[in-house]
Amino acid sequence: MLFKHFRIIKTTRLPPGWLKPLFWTNTGLVLGSLLLLILQEGYRVPFPYYIQLAVKILLTITGIGTVAEIVIKQTVTPRLPISRFRRVFDIIIALLLVPSLLSQHFIFLLVIIYQLVNFFSFSRTGFLPVIFGNIRQRPLRMLTISFAALILLGTVLLTFPVATTDGRGADLLTALFTVTSATCVTGLIVKDTGTYFSQFGQVVILLLIQLGGLGIMTFYTSLAVLLGQRLGLTERRTMQEIIEETRDIDIARLVRYIFLFTILAEGLGALILFLRWLFVLSTPAQAAYFAIFHSISAFCNAGFSLFSDSLIRFQSDLVTNLCFIGLIVIGGLGFPVVNEIFNRQTLFHFPYIVHRQRQTFGTRRLNLTIHSRLVIVTTAILISAGTILFFFFEYDNALNSLPIGTRLLASLFQSITTRTAGFNTVSTTNLHSVTIFLWIILMFIGASPGGTGGGIKTSTIAVLFLAIRARLRGEEEIVYARRSVPKDVVYRATAIVALALGALAVCFALLLFSQNHRFENLLFEAVSAFGTVGLSTGITPNLNDFGKLVIIILMFIGRIGPLTLTLAMTAPRERSAIIYPQARIIVG
Repeated sequence: MLFKHFRIIKTTRLPPGWLKPLFWTNTGLVLGSLLLLILQEGYRVPFPYYIQLAVKILLTITGIGTVAEIVIKQTVTPRLPISRFRRVFDIIIALLLVPSLLSQHFIFLLVIIYQLVNFFSFSRTGFLPVIFGNIRQRPLRMLTISFAALILLGTVLLTFPVATTDGRGADLLTALFTVTSATCVTGLIVKDTGTYFSQFGQVVILLLIQLGGLGIMTFYTSLAVLLGQRLGLTERRTMQEIIEETRDIDIARLVRYIFLFTILAEGLGALILFLRWLFVLSTPAQAAYFAIFHSISAFCNAGFSLFSDSLIRFQSDLVTNLCFIGLIVIGGLGFPVVNEIFNRQTLFHFPYIVHRQRQTFGTRRLNLTIHSRLVIVTTAILISAGTILFFFFEYDNALNSLPIGTRLLASLFQSITTRTAGFNTVSTTNLHSVTIFLWIILMFIGASPGGTGGGIKTSTIAVLFLAIRARLRGEEEIVYARRSVPKDVVYRATAIVALALGALAVCFALLLFSQNHRFENLLFEAVSAFGTVGLSTGITPNLNDFGKLVIIILMFIGRIGPLTLTLAMTAPRERSAIIYPQARIIVG
C-alpha cells in the first residue's frame, strides 16, 4: 500500500450547510415583502389593518434577517472568496440598516439594494448561478436579456396609480410602449410626458433613459469598478463586446471613464440649461428639474421632453439650441471616439488610445484612430448635408416667416436631432415629402458605434460606401487613410444593413396591413422607431394596439441592433475546418 499514510486535505473553505437554507429563506421573505408592498403602495389595494401590520412586521424581520446574514458572512465564513468591495458594501448596508430598523424608514430600500447586488454578483449557490453563468458566456445574449428585464420592471412601475396625474396608472400597453421607448432611448410617445405622467412617473422614465442610454450592464459594471471590484476575464470580454471596443485596452478604466464622463457631461448640460431657464420657468426648483431631465434625455439621445411642443418654443434661443446640439453630438459620437477627442490633458488620459505629436512648425495635432476619423468625417458630412438640404427644402414651408438666422439654426438643429435624438424645433406635421424622405435616410443611418443612438451607424454606411467606391474603381483592397479595411468588417456591415432592411420591411408591411395612415407617414414612423429617433408626423397616438406592438418590436430591435439580436438568439458554432471549392455565380 504505497499511499496508505496519505490523506486528502481540502484547500478551500466552503460555507456551512445550514447557511444555504438561511440565505434562501431571507430571499423568500424579501420577495414576499416586495409583492405585498407592490399591492399596497403601488396599486393601493385596501388591505385590512392586520394585513398592514403584518407587512410592517415582515419588513422588520426581513431587515433583521439581512443584518444577520451579513454578520454571518463576515464572521462565520471569513475565508470565502468574496471581494473586498463586497465585504465593504455588506458592512455599509448593515450599518445603515440598524438605524433604519429603529426608525422604520428605508428598510426595504436597503434590503432591495443588497439583494440586487447579490443577484447580479451571483454570490448565492444553487441553480441560478448555473443559468446566469451560461448567459455570461454569451455577452450579446446578456445584453438583450438586461434590456428586456429593464423594460419589464419599468412597465410594472408605470402601471402604479401614483405614476400618472389622474391617479389611475397607465394601462398595460401605454406603459409598455412608453417604457420601451425610454429604455431604447427613442422618444416616441402615446401620452404627453409632461402632462399625463406624474413626477414619480417622469422620474421612472428618466431613470430608464439613463440606464438605457448607458446600458444596464455598463452602468452596473461602472459602479462595481468605481467601488473597487475587479473585473474577471468573462466580465472584461462582456464589456468589450457591449461597448463595441475591439482593441486590447484597459476595459475597467474605459468603463470608469464612460461613467464619469457621462455624469460630467450631463451635469454641465443641466447647469447651462438651469441658468438659461431660470428666467423662463416659474420657479428655480422647476428650472432645475427640467434642466436635469432634458440634459439626460439629450445626452442619451432619447428625445423625451416635458414640454408639450418639444423644443419649438426655443427655436430662436441660441443657448438652448447649442446646449442640446452639444449633448446630442457628444452622446451620439460614441464613447471611444469622444475619449480620443477630449482626453488629452484630463484625469482620464489614456496613453494607449490618444497621444500628441509635435509637427515641424511647432504646433500639436491629435492623432486619431482610423475608426474615429471615419466616424467624425461621416458625421460632419451628414450634419452639413442635412442642414443645407433641410434649409432649402423647407425654406418656404416649415421655416416660413422665420428670420434667416433662426432658419439656419433650426436647420442645423433638425439635421443633428434627426439622426439620433428626436427633439424638434419646427413642426413635423406638414413637411414636404422630399423632406420626409431625407429624414428617413438620416434616421436609418443613425448615430455611431458605442454611442447612445440607434440606426445602422455611421461607420457602417461609410464602410459600404468605401466598398462600393473600391468596386467601381476596380480595386481589390478597400482603402481609407492609407489603411486597408478588413473583409470581415465589410461582411459585417453588409449583414447589418441587410438585416435592418429585412426587419423594417416586415414591420412596415404589418403596419400597412393594419393601419389606415398614409404610406410615407407609416414608413417615417417605422424608420424612426428602428433608428431610436423618436420623431413622428403625429400618428403615434392614433395607431391601434397591433400597430403599437409593431413599433415596440422595432424600437427594441433598433436599440439592440439587428445583428446583435440575431447573434444573441443563436447558439455558438465551431468554425469548420473544411474549405470548399469556389463557385462561379453571376450577379448584377
